[in-house]
Amino acid sequence: MIKAIIIDDEAKARRMMETLLREYCPDVDIVAIAEDVPSGVIAINQHNPDVLFLDVEMPGYTGFQLLDFFKQVDFEIIFTTAHSDYALQAFKVSAIDFLLKPIQISELINAVDKVKKKQGAIGERLDALRENFKDTSIRKLALSVSEGLIFVDISDILMLAADGAYTLFHLVGGKSILVSKKIKEYEGALNPDNHFFRPHRSYVVNLNKIKQYVKQDGGYILMNDDTQVPLARERKDEFHQVIQKMSFNG
Repeated sequence: MIKAIIIDDEAKARRMMETLLREYCPDVDIVAIAEDVPSGVIAINQHNPDVLFLDVEMPGYTGFQLLDFFKQVDFEIIFTTAHSDYALQAFKVSAIDFLLKPIQISELINAVDKVKKKQGAIGERLDALRENFKDTSIRKLALSVSEGLIFVDISDILMLAADGAYTLFHLVGGKSILVSKKIKEYEGALNPDNHFFRPHRSYVVNLNKIKQYVKQDGGYILMNDDTQVPLARERKDEFHQVIQKMSFNG
């Protein structure tokens, strides 16, 4: 059985999560339910849970600040929230799941399945999350591969290329990593705010790694490794605006 604690300041949300888990996730044993971070910390110390279903926005302390109460984290966290903002995209690509309210049953089941499968590296993944949360742009991604997790600095990413249901990460130095997620999963986090841009439905590029923009032959982007990335016609105006903004800021 997976020992779980629900932490949410809204009574209705707590009841709903409890009901869904009891009905659709029989492997989950709800050992405690808390209405805020302080009471959640007490429950964690008492019950040593495997996973938290943790609301993000709560009065007093945010769900993220709960981590500051522990020197060592040995439990998984699944964030729950009604707000799909940019920070939560960082949670997602840092390999810590989140559920958007109202909770979808299929997504809840998938999240619990991931808890069952994931072993180890909890502390390292939460360190990446802590680092990402410090400012509005994420600094590191945790890429899930067959062997486990590979942590990649954002600055080392040259570009992403779609490969069906997979995404190929091209890194500085010629290394590449194939990840079993679609490229759109990363577009929310890798955006112009941290100097990434999607010039074509099949690519996301690091704007800091562009060598040249070539207007001939319909227009394309030449990366530092001399890879030619197409620039879709409908993306040209936005690309020019982003590049111009970078020039002014630089």
